[in-house]
Order: sequence, then C-alpha cells, then structure tokens
Amino acid sequence: MLCYIYEDILCNKAKNDKNESSKQAENRRNGRMAKIVRQTLREQVTQAIRLKLLTGELKPGTRIVEQDMAQDLGVSRGPVREALRQIEQEGLVEYTSHVGCSVKDFTAQDVYEVYLLRANLEILSVKMCEGIFSERTLSKMACILNKMQEIRDIEQFDEIIENDNEFHACIVRECKLDRLYTLWNSMSGGNTIVFYRGAGKSEYVVRNQYHIHKQVLDALKTGQVEKISAALTDHYMETIKGYLIDHNTSPEEFPYKINIRF
Repeated sequence: MLCYIYEDILCNKAKNDKNESSKQAENRRNGRMAKIVRQTLREQVTQAIRLKLLTGELKPGTRIVEQDMAQDLGVSRGPVREALRQIEQEGLVEYTSHVGCSVKDFTAQDVYEVYLLRANLEILSVKMCEGIFSERTLSKMACILNKMQEIRDIEQFDEIIENDNEFHACIVRECKLDRLYTLWNSMSGGNTIVFYRGAGKSEYVVRNQYHIHKQVLDALKTGQVEKISAALTDHYMETIKGYLIDHNTSPEEFPYKINIRF
C-alpha cells in the first residue's frame, strides 16, 4: 500500500521541492544532513551515508571510521554500524582485514553485473505479468517520462537518477512479488553510483534520457513480452557500452558478452 501511496505523490514531488529552503537544498547537494533525532534512525543514517558516496564527498578507497561518521551525523555508533552493513550488501562499501570499512571502487565488471541483473529481474517481472501492465502503472510511468523531458541541465543530476530508478521500479513492482522487488532494489545504489561516476555524467544522458525511456514505455504499451524484453535488454546493454567507451574501453575487448538477448 505504501508503494502505491508513494507513486501517487511522486508526480507532485517537483512542486514540493520548490518549497524546500535554499539551505536544505545546499546541504542535500553537499551530502550534509541535520542532526538525526527521529525514530527511523537507521534509515536516515543510511541515506545520509549514501549521499556522501554519491556526491563524491567519500571517494573510492576512503576509510570510513564509525566513530567519526557518528559524530558527523550526531548519532551513536550503533546506527552507523547497521547502516554500513546495509550499504555493504548494496556493494557500495567493503570490509577488509586491518582496514575496516572503506568506499568500494566500481569496476567495469561491477557495472556489467548491476545492469545485467537489473535487466533480467525487470524482464522476469514482465514475464510474470505476461506483458500486461495496468493503466495506473503506465500512467505513472508516463508522468515520470514527462519529468525526464523537462530536464535540460546536467546540474539536475539528482532528479535524473531519481526519475530513472522510479521508472524502472514501476516495472518490477507490477508483478507484486516483494522479494523480487527487494532484490532489484538492493542494486539501486549500485545503479546510482554508476551514474555519478561515469555513465550518467555526460550531456548525452541529459539529452537522451527521455527518448531512451520512451522506447521502453512504448514497448510496454504493446503488451508483447518479446518486444518489451528486447527493449529492456537494448536499454541496459547500450548503457554498458556507453560506460565502457567513456572509460576508454572498447566493447569488443570487454571479456563479457554484451550483444545478448534475454
């Protein structure tokens, strides 16, 4: 039920964001967060640390000391420890002997695995639904698509990522399998990191986000499983190719198969 409530208000988020004070917006962009006092402490700490990772405040290889992070956020070490373990499961940080927790550096293989798994999970949801999506879901995705079309500036990167994740989340939620969605969502952090560190940091993504997602939505409207699966496969594989090219790696030299059909 909460998912549907969230979907209903997402289209109005842009209006609500305009009411946010400039100080709050600056803190959010810079990865800073007010002292945390609410009951949902672990979730807020997790979100705050993720933001530090996404904005580059915590760079790859940086050691994260629980006590220092706790002081920075104004909380005890317990919620920080729990948050870091959750973020470790998302593949954004790692624990090693004699070092402890540090920010993980994403490789081309990491990018490949994240997108490969996301694509397959979304296609599995499509197959479970037999290609038939509700008018409510299609309308919701059209709303997100309109928001994508309005973005013209690469500085709106937070919105680009949010729109992308929510668009694809609609596909996975449609089959109403909670564990499938949980598994898919566990890789959302990896997808976001990829955007910040390469695949999304280009004018190409800003210019084409609307068009490449419209192709997916158009396929969904056909109700044809094969056509939808092909659109999702192309969507993710083209993103992988773009990432490799941005990082001076030829797709032909990449050790894993890219031109595949699921």
